[in-house]
Amino acid sequence: MDIKKMMTILVVVLVVLATLVFLKQMKKPERLSIVEQAKFEKLIPENLKVDNIVRFELYTGAKSEEKVVLKKDGDKWRVSSHFNAPAKKESVEEYLDKVVKLQGEMRAEVPTDDALADYNLKEDQAFHLDVFTSAEGEPVVKLLVGKSPNYQLTFVRKAGERKIYDGGVNLRQEAGVYGDDITKAPGPDRWLDKDILKVEKEKITRLAYEMPDKKLVFERKEKEVPQEPAQNNTNEGTKEGSTEGAQEAKKKEYEWLLVQGGPGLTHKESGLQSLLGRFANLTATSIVDPAKKADWGLEPPAFRLTIAREGESDVVIEAGRPNPAQGGYLRVASNSEDIVYEVSKYTFEQIFPKGQDLFDLPSLNLDKDKIQQVTIEQPEGKVVVQKDGNDWKVVQPVIDLNVQVATLNTLSSALASWKASDYADTDVDVGEFNKTVIFNLGNESHTLKFAETARSIDGLYTLLDDKPIKLVMNRIDANKLLLKPRDVYELKVLDFATDKVTSIEIKEGETTQTLKKGEGGDWVLSAQDGTETKLLNENVNNLLNTLSGFQAEDICPDLSWKSFSPAVALRINITDVESLDFSIGQGPGDRVVSTVPRRKAIVQIPQVRWEQIKNEMSKAREPKPEEPKTEQQTPQAQEGTTPQTGAESTPAEQPVEAPKPQEEIPIGTSN
Repeated sequence: MDIKKMMTILVVVLVVLATLVFLKQMKKPERLSIVEQAKFEKLIPENLKVDNIVRFELYTGAKSEEKVVLKKDGDKWRVSSHFNAPAKKESVEEYLDKVVKLQGEMRAEVPTDDALADYNLKEDQAFHLDVFTSAEGEPVVKLLVGKSPNYQLTFVRKAGERKIYDGGVNLRQEAGVYGDDITKAPGPDRWLDKDILKVEKEKITRLAYEMPDKKLVFERKEKEVPQEPAQNNTNEGTKEGSTEGAQEAKKKEYEWLLVQGGPGLTHKESGLQSLLGRFANLTATSIVDPAKKADWGLEPPAFRLTIAREGESDVVIEAGRPNPAQGGYLRVASNSEDIVYEVSKYTFEQIFPKGQDLFDLPSLNLDKDKIQQVTIEQPEGKVVVQKDGNDWKVVQPVIDLNVQVATLNTLSSALASWKASDYADTDVDVGEFNKTVIFNLGNESHTLKFAETARSIDGLYTLLDDKPIKLVMNRIDANKLLLKPRDVYELKVLDFATDKVTSIEIKEGETTQTLKKGEGGDWVLSAQDGTETKLLNENVNNLLNTLSGFQAEDICPDLSWKSFSPAVALRINITDVESLDFSIGQGPGDRVVSTVPRRKAIVQIPQVRWEQIKNEMSKAREPKPEEPKTEQQTPQAQEGTTPQTGAESTPAEQPVEAPKPQEEIPIGTSN
């Protein structure tokens, strides 16, 4: 074959090879996506869309009866399991969007249901999500959510299967259930629409309040403010008779006026403007059962607010506050739907403000160091304290106890900076002013009188220096002033180190017994005849712990040192410390009273504490139970001999330890 023909054949072969390589490259498969590489599986039916879902249920397997059920109602969602309250549509649809897009990476397939426990995916462990596309019938999706070892990993499976996936999204946590407690049931708060009201500040034209002890009406009034007339420059070209710019321009302005109620003072404009802004985004902490309006203070409502809006209908809010120290409940009565919202104390007092928020109420600004005497009179008793140099002393009642120095210092500080928090209308009956505090500062004196509990806030109705305005003092501050006799003295009866006690002498009637610590720290009971009984250390220590720090509940200035016959007298002997002597017995009436060690004072103690002491004393004196005797072992044979087999020892052959005399003698106690 000639060279030319060989070259032609070679070229043809190369072309064919090049073509084959090109075709092979053209048919190379596309690169797999990250989802395909990781082998993610769709855990939700392909045709399931958020718009198709009409209901879903959330619950934990441990409490399957405590379900949160959400149902679609037209274009809205409701928490049907919680008084059919409205749900936040955005929250529901955001959650469902994550559900319909759920994919999982296969992690394991376990052989038995018990093996699911390692993933918290057993029926009674897992968090359950059931999704429905029709009002009747079975759910189209049943998912179980288990452990979430970290924020990137959450185990999930389909109901009826044992394949375990990493779902990526923690649907349990997204439903508002946090923590590792698998028995924790979901709640409704994650879904509730807690928006109460949205009213633009500029739209409000009137606020009309009806509160338990006052009425208050503010109105926005228009006023005309004339402007300076525009300068009329006369030029040669100006037409005769032209009035352009000559007329006085007028500009509309508004002001807020108090048209009804108030304490007779000018309102604070800053406080009113702040109040008007609070209705722009009013939200609740929760929604409660509208069928229980009486429980929420809404039958009838104690509070009512009417908000007039420019160009729109009025908004009417009704509210109740069963406990003035806590939050409250309200409903928008002007709305067609009956929803009762729960709000915090802060929010309640933002929309039903205290008097101090809108008015400069009376107050005092005194030098506390100049207060020389305070007299407190109330049904619980009279207290008089005086300044003695830089210290306070109690003039009435006088009892041999230590004075509560910090309490009296707080008293003088609270008086010096006294202020009112609220007020009541003058025609409101606030009850009898039967508590009085009078305090003197040299030639100056002031008087505070207190009546019943206030109805709008947590406080007491108050008069300052007999002025006609009915004020309200915050209860916390009022309690610093209305000191009872027991408040000005220290009421700790006993205070000692229990491990330093060497003995306790107990005298009941004519019988005296002593609990004493023996050698080695064990306690024994010594009777009058000298016999001793072993005791349980634990019982004696319980008695000592009950006595140490023993607190009285009141003082008894009407009783003298030896004015009663004690049921029991105790002496506590302590290492390197003077012994403590005190007694307990029945005082006048139903009072249980006690003497105070080292002081000629008598205090009242709670009946329940006296019963506890009697019980502990009785248990402390119970004999220590005998330890069970162990079976004696057969003596070992002497070295070089073989012990007999098959022989049993008789009782006569076993040595018996004779009982100690002191352990056989019972100790009687007289009660």
